[in-house]
Amino acid sequence: MGLSPDALASFLPVTTPPPPDGDQTDVPASAPGWVAPHGPLPAAPRRRTNPFAIVALLCGLFGLVLFAIGFAVAAFVQTGRRGERGRGLAVAGLVAAAAWVAVIAAVLVATSLLTADRDESGHVTGKDKLLPGMLHVGDCFTGLEGVSSRSPVTAMPCSRPHEGEAVAELRLPRDPWPGDREVLERASDACHYKTAQLMKSRYAEHLEAYAIPPNKPGWDAGDRRTLCILRYIGPAKLTVPLAETLDPSKRLWRELRRGDCLAAWAEGSIAQSLLPCDKAHWSQVYAVYRLPSGPYPGDKALQRKAKAGCDARWPDGFSPRERPEMVRFAYPVENEWKAGIRTAVCLGEADKKPLKKSMLRR
Repeated sequence: MGLSPDALASFLPVTTPPPPDGDQTDVPASAPGWVAPHGPLPAAPRRRTNPFAIVALLCGLFGLVLFAIGFAVAAFVQTGRRGERGRGLAVAGLVAAAAWVAVIAAVLVATSLLTADRDESGHVTGKDKLLPGMLHVGDCFTGLEGVSSRSPVTAMPCSRPHEGEAVAELRLPRDPWPGDREVLERASDACHYKTAQLMKSRYAEHLEAYAIPPNKPGWDAGDRRTLCILRYIGPAKLTVPLAETLDPSKRLWRELRRGDCLAAWAEGSIAQSLLPCDKAHWSQVYAVYRLPSGPYPGDKALQRKAKAGCDARWPDGFSPRERPEMVRFAYPVENEWKAGIRTAVCLGEADKKPLKKSMLRR
């Protein structure tokens, strides 16, 4: 049986004539009549890593800062021009170099806060930033912020206007670490006793005392050094060492002697002002004696002992014409007792009008 031409055409493959010369690139590979090549396409060539980028990273890691910067810049230029890999390595080298710069800067700053320029006698010669704990006894300073030992102060000679002075150094006992608060209390008590003589300064009412004790890492390493400093908060700055400002008319309470006449007793002060007994005064020492030794008995027990001793001594030796209207007594506080002070001082005082003569018989 024969087939018609139309039926025969339905069994023949459909072909598309090839495109004209010059237009072959515009025909899709999947067009009817074209056969795609068999097998995987060839892989693209792998990009090369820039060697300068690798060197920049190594220089940054080993702290060769200038080399790291130079090689990183060269790597950026070449990777952009040649299409090479390695920009991330160059950036990492710069980051490592920056970290080295920060560490070195921190070390230099910390080192500068630990030392100052000094003359042969050890005195500061200029103005140097120091951590308060790095001051030497005799250094004067400005810029103390509260009680912080981490904020630097400016150390300088005491002949320049200043607001404070490092006045004493001591070492705490080699006990186990007692805690931050206990260490500070011990240091403050010790500094209170160590700086007592300077409370006879004519600027004493404007002086604040601070103690800078060791921290726990230092304590564990055997450091027991405590620095005592005095800060002046008066209306103007000091221009001489505090030792040159002592008032010869003042005595510490424990330095008073029988017969001394005083102005009104300065409450809360360990130094008292003496007056001639033929001038108007309010109190006079009539006895000084030593309390029994032993462990610190506590404030109340010590107060009772001091009062009993002064009561037992007050009638003796007074002039019939000049007798005290009140009795006052002074005795050591705990840190003074632990420092070995056992003195008790008994004073007779006027109440309504000042005395003009000695109350004691000659």
